Amino acid sequence: MRSSESVQHKRIKEIICNKLKEWAGAAIKEYQSSGHYLDVFAVTPLGVTIYVEVIWSSSKGNFFRDLSMIQSSNANVKLIVVSPKILNNEKFQREFEKVAISQQRYNVAMHGEFIDGERILNDSDYVETELKQCIMKLIQKVKIRGKVVGVQARFEPPQPRHPDKIQEMLLSNLFPLINYPTEMFVSPTSIKRRSSFYAKFGGKIDSYSFLPKNNNLYTFDDLRNPDSPFRTAISTNKISVEKTSDWIVSSAKRDDLIDLFNQALRKYCRTRGLNFDRRHHRFVCSLKDGGPRLFTWRTERGGRSIPRVMAKLMKGLDGNVLFGKHYAARLRFIIFDESIFLRIAPTMTFTSDGYKPIRSKKLASLMSRYLSKQYNNTYLDSVRYWGKFLSKLDTKISIPTGGPPIEVDSTPISIKVNVGIAREGELQN
Repeated sequence: MRSSESVQHKRIKEIICNKLKEWAGAAIKEYQSSGHYLDVFAVTPLGVTIYVEVIWSSSKGNFFRDLSMIQSSNANVKLIVVSPKILNNEKFQREFEKVAISQQRYNVAMHGEFIDGERILNDSDYVETELKQCIMKLIQKVKIRGKVVGVQARFEPPQPRHPDKIQEMLLSNLFPLINYPTEMFVSPTSIKRRSSFYAKFGGKIDSYSFLPKNNNLYTFDDLRNPDSPFRTAISTNKISVEKTSDWIVSSAKRDDLIDLFNQALRKYCRTRGLNFDRRHHRFVCSLKDGGPRLFTWRTERGGRSIPRVMAKLMKGLDGNVLFGKHYAARLRFIIFDESIFLRIAPTMTFTSDGYKPIRSKKLASLMSRYLSKQYNNTYLDSVRYWGKFLSKLDTKISIPTGGPPIEVDSTPISIKVNVGIAREGELQN
């Protein structure tokens, strides 16, 4: 055993060694190979070899020495567990990615991301779920591809094939509207900007969707009603009513209609703890009173409840904030063939302290780490999750407009097809 190892380093080796014995069969710490001592080495009953290296010291010499050990080993499966300092070092991240790509080209089932050693130390659920699943998937890849290591994979042009004749349900990220305001109220006004309306009426119009344009005010609020907050800003004797359906088919007006719908959406999202990022046109989950924001939902009828942390501060062992992780989504109403849909495109973003956007270079590294493994099923699960979150677990999302609400089905549209890809899940794994 290397005498310079920290307490955390030793503890991580102990945890991983015990778990690999449980999951794979035989495992040992400090396994001697090619003149080096590998941190943890394991072998499954079918002869698949697993090598886990723990890099805890953030010194440059130590890091590149251990990377060299990873490359020289002939193990079938390789993983690297690192400390928070290494996890957030962009240069180390870049060098590791080069090695991971090189190893995968030579038929090594190497996990393409650093594994957070702090989570192994502090989160037993993570060890039993995400870490175990990661290792088992890598072992399965070796079983499928074979155990020959060191021969560069040969890439051949794909051969044309016919779709498999299986029935599949295709889900989209489009949510259909159930109801929406059928009438638009119009009246002349001398106020030309939305900001001027807010300056005049303040919080009275917080939940109203409206558009000042061409010396008119357009809104779903019934301007004929004496209680309308806009009455003092319009010509009350010149109020007209237009059909929303006419706006949908009008190339000159449909963009303004969508603008009114999206304005209502932005206001509603604020009430759900979402901030609108104008630069990237997305809604970002905010912290709740400076702490984590959680939302719990059931994946299926009768299924178990799953809490999801929508926003939280990621901290190091010393308790200092490393970065803030926030679920986000691009939300927008669109029109297809004279029908209106809410489009939800899930993503993720990061802040330096829970509020301030993180600088671009580090953001790219974090986005790669957290989003690189999102296959179709994960993405669509996130789409469904956002529908449940926006609807507050109801069957519909109800968005105030100042008039009748916009009601959106909380389940995305889907279609059954009789062709698809058999064993698609296995191919992704």
